Amino acid sequence: MRQIFRPAIAMMNSLSYPAKFGLVWLLSLLAISFVIVNLYASLARQINQGELELEGIGLAGPISHAIQLIQKHRGLSQGLAGGEESMGATLATVSTDAQAAYRHMAALLPDNLKESADWKSIEVQKNAVFNKGLGWSDHQSFVEHTRLVSQLLMFKVAVSGEYVLPLDPQIDTSYLIDAAINRLPMALEHLGQIRAHGTSSLAQGRINEVRRVALRSLTAQLTDELKFIRADIERARTHNPALQEPLLVIDRDVTESVQRVIQLVEWSILSGRLDASADQFFGLATAVIDQSYSHLHGLLLPMIEQLLKERIAQAKRTLSITIGIVALLFILVIYFSIGAYYATTENIAILARTAKAVANGHIHARARLSSRDELRQVGDSFNEMAEGIITLLAARVEDERRHHSVIESALDAMVQFNGKGAIQGWNPQAAKLFGWSREEALGQPIHELIMPERYRQAHLDCIEHFLLTGDESQVRRRLEVAGLHRDGHEFPVELSVSVIENGGGHLFSAFIRDITDKKASEDRIWWQANYDELTGLPNRRMFYNRLEQELKKADRAHLMVAVLFVDLDRFKEVNDTLGHRIGDALLVKAAQRIQSCVRDTDTVARLGGDEFVVILDRVENIPGVERVATQILKRMAEVFMLEKEAVYISASIGITLYPQDATDIEDLMKDADQAMYLAKSSGRNRLSYFTPELQKTAQDRLRMLTDLRGALAGDQFKIHYQPIVELATGCIWKAEALIRWHHPEHGLISPAHFIPLAEETGLIVQIGDWVFREATRQVKRWQMEHGWDIQVSINKSPIQFKNELSGSEIWLNHLRDLGLDEHCVAIEITEGLLLDQEPLVASRLQAFRNAGVQIAIDDFGTGYSSLSYLKKFDFDYLKIDRSFTRNLKPDSSDMGLCEAIIVMAHKLGMKVIAEGVETEMQRTLLINAGCDYAQGYLFSKPLPADEFAQLVPCCCCVNGAKLPCVTEEAETA
Repeated sequence: MRQIFRPAIAMMNSLSYPAKFGLVWLLSLLAISFVIVNLYASLARQINQGELELEGIGLAGPISHAIQLIQKHRGLSQGLAGGEESMGATLATVSTDAQAAYRHMAALLPDNLKESADWKSIEVQKNAVFNKGLGWSDHQSFVEHTRLVSQLLMFKVAVSGEYVLPLDPQIDTSYLIDAAINRLPMALEHLGQIRAHGTSSLAQGRINEVRRVALRSLTAQLTDELKFIRADIERARTHNPALQEPLLVIDRDVTESVQRVIQLVEWSILSGRLDASADQFFGLATAVIDQSYSHLHGLLLPMIEQLLKERIAQAKRTLSITIGIVALLFILVIYFSIGAYYATTENIAILARTAKAVANGHIHARARLSSRDELRQVGDSFNEMAEGIITLLAARVEDERRHHSVIESALDAMVQFNGKGAIQGWNPQAAKLFGWSREEALGQPIHELIMPERYRQAHLDCIEHFLLTGDESQVRRRLEVAGLHRDGHEFPVELSVSVIENGGGHLFSAFIRDITDKKASEDRIWWQANYDELTGLPNRRMFYNRLEQELKKADRAHLMVAVLFVDLDRFKEVNDTLGHRIGDALLVKAAQRIQSCVRDTDTVARLGGDEFVVILDRVENIPGVERVATQILKRMAEVFMLEKEAVYISASIGITLYPQDATDIEDLMKDADQAMYLAKSSGRNRLSYFTPELQKTAQDRLRMLTDLRGALAGDQFKIHYQPIVELATGCIWKAEALIRWHHPEHGLISPAHFIPLAEETGLIVQIGDWVFREATRQVKRWQMEHGWDIQVSINKSPIQFKNELSGSEIWLNHLRDLGLDEHCVAIEITEGLLLDQEPLVASRLQAFRNAGVQIAIDDFGTGYSSLSYLKKFDFDYLKIDRSFTRNLKPDSSDMGLCEAIIVMAHKLGMKVIAEGVETEMQRTLLINAGCDYAQGYLFSKPLPADEFAQLVPCCCCVNGAKLPCVTEEAETA
């Protein structure tokens, strides 16, 4: 580093102090001047740009006002051309105002913009619109007006570019400028075109397809523009906290008012009703546009102007303050440099006089400097040099005392020994560590006193090698060895040795630290990394390591290895009902039982949750594997007594063999998992071997999952409706919405195949929402086309209740948007959902009930039925599962169960629906038992919506409307 400054050092050494300080002042002045010039140029650019932008914002308002009036002129022209004569007087007034606004805008434009080709084209188009407009057709009038508005909008963008508004560097104004110059004017133009098309259509009392397409396109574009406007306003609010309230007002007013216009267009014009008058529509649209322009001129543009003015003022203040501070600093530099010059030269003179005095024999002379800089250090060093000779011997004695104190107070044991191994030093920590006092240890051979016998010879060889060769590589090492206590026990220590020469010989210093706690901590960390904390079994990491070793040994011995994948059945139910403490105790007991079924050489590991895996090594035959698996199933089925709770579970086991089924670890684990899945899906409490068919099934399942992900977007789902018949009258009051998947290659796929997969992957949330929207829209169509007041039951999966994005408010809002009453929909849930203790499930279920949506319990009697759950929630319907009605006969057990369920439900205030009714005898028995409703193939299979509407030729009356009903001739349907 010093080499870099050598030229500067040489130059400074050649100059006197006045010349040195003069050079520094000159360079400082040049540097400060350069900074001031550049800072002034930068701030001046900011000020000029801000003033230019402010001028551009001043032009944006008049241009926008002219555009606003021309847009209104277009809308009135369309209404007048469509036959709305009442708009003639308003059109004349607006025409006058528009031309006045245009002239005002033109008067404010600079000459260079007036000379542009764009402005001349605008002048020609403006004259054509206001001079020839009344002679045009409604289509030509719309086109010419729109061309003029588009030219003015583009000209406004050009003006903003001329005044560098799009290049605004500050984030607090850039989003406001984008909203005011680009986004909001474009949205208002789309709204103005909608006003023109809508007014013309309403005035003519009809809408052609061209206008319909144009209105749909414009509403879509307007919706997109609203999103951009809201995004700009939201970002502007983030960076301008002081403007939160006015920006929120703009966002709310523009969005809500524009949405009202869009809704009116969709409801009255696009639907073909045309029930609003042209004056009403024009007035509503104009009020919305005027309000939005009012926000533009009254809030947005003034906000931008205010922010630009504040920015310019801030830049000017910064420039003035900075120049003042820099000038003051330069004056201070000169002032203190002069002071430094005089202070330095005075102290140098003192040092020179003192040095001469010492040289003349006055050794007690001392330099007394008033400064505290480096010269003071030189003076102090000069004085210390004089004192050093006197204090040299005393300092050596003090050093020896301090060295001894450090050794005695060291936290580590320190043992010094000579080349023969005799101990020469022994600090208190060594006495505490090894149990020998200082007096007992001194003079003893170190290798015999504190080293276990297995280390002694190696120690002697190492010392001898050093004394013969001088090679310190074997001595100066940090080792972990065992130390020997006086009572004979060994303990781990960390040892390091240093060597110093001592009177022609060598003195060795051994620093020894007890690392018992450290080794215990390392062992604990290793155990935690390789073993399961709860069960003490090897974890996933250790399992894979052992499996790899077992496979290598099996290859060498040409034997098999079996992998058993053990999954506990219904463990989650135990965890949910009895708590995690009982669940953990169950896992510990299950691990012990599995271990008791295998050999000591086998491995039992816990992969996580309720999944265990067993490695059976040196397998000679398959029956031996099956005996172990069967024993595990038997032990798992025995009762578990956990804190006075009797718990019953079972296990499902998948078995795969190496090398018959697979030759690498990943394939073995995948095969075992597939086999376990087969055992679980086949009824649980059983074992299953891996087969190639399982692999094919897994591949088919993966392909189905891939196809299922694209089914919704590919419009492959359809809704069929199965009638629910009132048994007392034969009328259809209700229907169940059932999803059908029409695969483009495989045809119709049963819900029993893809619904479990959708629930497992979470796709059921999107699918369930789609079913709800489609079914409710169909109910709305039936109401509008036939006047039917029919209720549709929709199944809601437990997964949907637990999903954070599938709240009840989404479905309820959709019903309100359609204008449907809540009683038009019933939600069907399974009994298993009632067992769920999550507050989210209960709250969403209660939200449906509070809103008036009826709830039905589906497949009653097949799950974990409990009267306490029926009392906890206020249910409306109870559906008897088809497994009870399938074999329904007089005096049968199924008949008794059905009758009991019906009586119980009625006592609890619920209606009963029987599923799977297929024969007249079943219907008769259910009617006699007092059952309220039934559904099944006796009445009809699930049908598409159009076929459902034509189910039977006769009808029954419901609230004054006609609904299909089912009679004895229903079998022909």
